[in-house]
Amino acid sequence: MQGIIIKIYLYSQSKMRYINNVNNNFGVIDLFSGCGGSAVGFEKAGLPIKVAVDIDKHASESFKINFPNAEVFTNDISYISGKELMKAGKFKNGNEVILIACPPCQGFSNARRNSERLTDPRNKLIYEFLRIVEEIKPYAFVLENVPGLAKNVGKPIFIQILQRLQELGYQTVYDVIDTADYGVPQRRKRLVMLGTKDQKLRLTFPSKTNADPAISSDLPPWKTVRQAIDDLLPIKAGQKLETDAMHMSANLSELNIKRMKQTPHDGGDRLSWSDDLVLECHKNFEGHRDVYGRMRWDSPSPTITGGCAMVSKGRFGHPEQNRAISLREAARLQTFPDNFKFIGNFGQIAKQLGNAVPPLLGEIAAKTLLKSISDLKAAKKLVPKRKISRNIYRSNQLNGQIISRTT
Repeated sequence: MQGIIIKIYLYSQSKMRYINNVNNNFGVIDLFSGCGGSAVGFEKAGLPIKVAVDIDKHASESFKINFPNAEVFTNDISYISGKELMKAGKFKNGNEVILIACPPCQGFSNARRNSERLTDPRNKLIYEFLRIVEEIKPYAFVLENVPGLAKNVGKPIFIQILQRLQELGYQTVYDVIDTADYGVPQRRKRLVMLGTKDQKLRLTFPSKTNADPAISSDLPPWKTVRQAIDDLLPIKAGQKLETDAMHMSANLSELNIKRMKQTPHDGGDRLSWSDDLVLECHKNFEGHRDVYGRMRWDSPSPTITGGCAMVSKGRFGHPEQNRAISLREAARLQTFPDNFKFIGNFGQIAKQLGNAVPPLLGEIAAKTLLKSISDLKAAKKLVPKRKISRNIYRSNQLNGQIISRTT
């Protein structure tokens, strides 16, 4: 018995050493990096951000000021080679690289007509991710996109991507998730995929951390708008707080202020307006009720988009103040830390926020990947010559379910 206890202790100590040291073996290349949402999460998980690529000038400036040690390419990714990225990050080979990729997803969005989705040139950017994987051969990657990539119009493309990744020797796990299930105070459905070329790695998908309290009590309840923004000082439409330049809201016309005053607090919508305030396009039409609507205090927010600071773009009204949410509030709902710096004017910052991956989601994905790596390295250290049975998890290419095989 004493011998077993000693072995367990030695294993646990070895595992902790590898958890602490494994991060030093890798650096991150962030494709379609935006202002740095994913990068914030990966850095918090302990991974250094080495290189980033984004075509948006203002988003790249935000990235540079927050990650001063990273080499940032402000350019069309189709003009950048894997060799250039490796040189910029001072990588010896792909085994030192963890790749993040969040290709622009509007082409696969369910909010667009099928004809628009099929012809959107941004659909091709997913192949730029695949090209970089082929050229660099990173040890692992994390891909984030809209659910539409894995179904409907995007499904044939997605299957091609999966097949090519398998040909390149990558095992993958993926699923469509709601960020509210991962501690983000926001309903935001996204496709998340993790992949690695290490076939010995037991690759797992991130476990949920929170749940809809109306459905389950097994996990902590979803984070709410109240938890994210209730501590911020009240401001008026068009006002900027002197002590926080991000806590500013869009100006509203007198007519729209009247509309907000008639919109009930805590989740109200435009159906409560008097007839003289109803827009012509909304008369005799009850659809699009989120437009000019208020958020609910004790629920997650709706998806934060590039129009998140405008009441006319969705349910972006403050729960009780007569204005749209401020940029600071949008950043909080996306889980950006308050010390993150944004470069650009009001609209440019709102766009960066709407396009960003919530940093908390990035952190959870990175930690899940790193745990799998540290588990494998610790096991190898303890039993270097013994052939052990292992489960290798990979993606079912047709339905996304995680299946396993024992070798």
